[in-house]
Amino acid sequence: MEYKGLSSEEIKKRQLQYGKNALPEEKSMPAVKIFFLQFANPLVYILLVAGLVSFFLGKYFDIALIFSVVLINALMGFFQENKTQNTLAALKKLVKPRAKVLRGGEKHEIDASELVPGDIAYLGMGDRVPADGKVLESVSLLVNEAVLTGESDAVRKQEDDEVFMGTIVVSGRAVIRIEKIGSQAKIGGIAQTLKETEQPETTLQVRLKKMTKTLIYISVFLAALVFLFGLFTGRNVLEMAEFSAILLVAIIPESLLIVITLVLVLAMRDSLKKKALIRKILAVETLGSVTTICADKTGTLTEGIMKITKTELADPESSNLAMCLCNDMNDTVEAALWDYLKGVKNFDQQKIFDKHKRISEIPFGSEHKFMAAANVLPKETGMLFLSVKGAPEAVLKMCALESEKKEEIIRTVDEWANRGLKVLAVASKKIPDLGERKIKEEELSNLEWGGIVGLWDPPRKKVKGALAAALDGGLKLKVITGDYRLTAERIMKYLGLRVKPQEVLEGIELDRMDDEELKKRVGKILLFARVTPHQKLRVVSALQDNGEIVAMTGDGVNDAPALKKSNIGIVVGDASEVAKETADLILLDNNFKTIVSAIEGGRLVFENIKKIILFILSNSFAEVVAIMGALILGWPLPLTVVQILWLHLLCDGPEDFILGFEPKEDEAMSDGPKRMDEPILDKLGLFLIITVSMISGIISLTFFWYFGIHLGNIALGQTMAFMSLAFNSITYIFSCRTLRKPFWRYKNFWSNKWLFVVVGCSLFLATIITYFPPTQKLLNLVPLHLFQWSLLMGEAILLVTIVEIAKAVLKLKKKSLGRKTSDAKHELAPLASGE
Repeated sequence: MEYKGLSSEEIKKRQLQYGKNALPEEKSMPAVKIFFLQFANPLVYILLVAGLVSFFLGKYFDIALIFSVVLINALMGFFQENKTQNTLAALKKLVKPRAKVLRGGEKHEIDASELVPGDIAYLGMGDRVPADGKVLESVSLLVNEAVLTGESDAVRKQEDDEVFMGTIVVSGRAVIRIEKIGSQAKIGGIAQTLKETEQPETTLQVRLKKMTKTLIYISVFLAALVFLFGLFTGRNVLEMAEFSAILLVAIIPESLLIVITLVLVLAMRDSLKKKALIRKILAVETLGSVTTICADKTGTLTEGIMKITKTELADPESSNLAMCLCNDMNDTVEAALWDYLKGVKNFDQQKIFDKHKRISEIPFGSEHKFMAAANVLPKETGMLFLSVKGAPEAVLKMCALESEKKEEIIRTVDEWANRGLKVLAVASKKIPDLGERKIKEEELSNLEWGGIVGLWDPPRKKVKGALAAALDGGLKLKVITGDYRLTAERIMKYLGLRVKPQEVLEGIELDRMDDEELKKRVGKILLFARVTPHQKLRVVSALQDNGEIVAMTGDGVNDAPALKKSNIGIVVGDASEVAKETADLILLDNNFKTIVSAIEGGRLVFENIKKIILFILSNSFAEVVAIMGALILGWPLPLTVVQILWLHLLCDGPEDFILGFEPKEDEAMSDGPKRMDEPILDKLGLFLIITVSMISGIISLTFFWYFGIHLGNIALGQTMAFMSLAFNSITYIFSCRTLRKPFWRYKNFWSNKWLFVVVGCSLFLATIITYFPPTQKLLNLVPLHLFQWSLLMGEAILLVTIVEIAKAVLKLKKKSLGRKTSDAKHELAPLASGE
């Protein structure tokens, strides 16, 4: 049937009348609510308790300052969360559903939101139905309506049946007329009543909550201990209340959660620049824990651009007609066949395709591995041309050939496959035209063998280097393909992967295994060939049962179950809508290198969060050591509430943020994946926190004793104690930038330029506040002399030197222990020059 579609004038009228084809979106959280939620934080509650204690002690300025800090952090959190919300919304807009339509007699691909009632739309396998409509034409159309009915079985649709927005085309194709759009569609009414499902907490959130609880328990315990200790030693109740309040303020890292949110958002934005669109923020942290990549060969390891380089056709005329008519131009293989036909003399494939109307078809399926089409023969009334294309072994079964001839063809197929070619077979015959009907099973026999074509899909440039980086980084690779074993092995050889016979498993063998046997063998397999989507799901499940964190690539509707089952589902940019919706990561350049880059980004996030927490807690507990030391020794307070808040807000605060911009270290990948249950702070981190806080706290306390107690100048003693902690914080950040080597040997030393700006400003501010009368009064400071500044610089350098020595000792110890290797380590051949 001929269709013209709507004219541009009619489209404009209907767009004004019906609006956008979009369901009502969940309203974003109001700004006011985001702001007030910043106060719903246990760490803030502790600070407010300290503020109340200050209030009862008559320290009105202290309470004003505490509340000011809480408010400033709330504002910072509000702006950061609001920015995060906007960033996620912007990323979401990058993945818009598309629809194929006929308008003004021409086919177009448009945003599904632009559809109007009356539009003629085309559906194919893997498409999500863009709006409610009536089927005008259909070929073997099966639609999954689980989103509406909850039933998982696909429903067959024929002419005049209705299809509904949001349902999925499992197989076949159709032409439909759009009837209802947006909230008028059947799913629109359901969407109005649905509430947004609450997102489960991520591993990082759980870890941070656990750490926050631990900090709260520690702060409450120490505050109570200090208070009781003071009472038992005969000190004044009010004095001990002040000690406890200051201790609470010292422990609490006010900006921690804000900084971590910043790091996650930065990672998402950075990945997008590198052509990896992360759809879910939780995927950022999971990427850092990936241990195994299950990569589809076509499109990620190879260019995904097929070209016919070899043919062996028994009957070129009928074979060319079969390649033309049994073709929907839906994938790179069919596009390659179409391009090949352009070079055939006196063969206008578009005219021939239009002239031979298709009556029926059997869509390609991964289970039967062929496509069949029955087309009208204009010059032969009452006859149809039945053409079949697909895997040689599937097509050969349908052909009437002697066994010797079949064996000869199989040898040729194997020879071509061994050269890395994807081999496709065609066959055909004439059948009676009985009107509108399905192709009968018995008609798929005694076909005339047409021949084979060899398609070359070249390996991607720079993939070899990315594979080397992945394997060096402790990642295990599993190549999963529907292609011949020999074809896949040849491509992998081009990429430098040595595949041993025992490292290959074909789909037919996989089917004979039960889940327990597969679980035992899956770790030692590198190549899975001739596998179906269901078998992909079994492979992913077996790997996960062995404790692997799996990243899986796919592109079709049949890949959706395996993508959903994997820890990180990865799809290429031109994947089906269903595959995209189950994915965590979309490759905008379809490149394996981008996957490795995204995993590096995930590891970088974990590394930077660890550095930030290490930096913050080291500084906080240094203050705790100084305060508790003074209490035990019976001295006055070495620090005031105002001084501690100044340290947290203006010395530590900007540097916390700037650590989130640290680039990846070369050794980050070689350290291997991060376990999902790995604590944020490892033994090195805990050791450094204890070491730094003890040394920094004791140095600060020593200055307080000498200048405040020994010389009898408490204001000078507090100034030196305060400035000591400030200088330690400012210089210690350089040691936090890398935990693997001395900071002066850090390759990226000059890369984070903002860090030097922040450090410079912090040093200038730390110096000037001792001479500026308003800050002298605010912070209870006195001017310092050159000798005292020299002492401060000397002790800051001493602290960093001790930290660097500790890092070196622990690194040597870690090296001597070695690392466990994976159960399936694969080697790469030497890299070719230029790769």
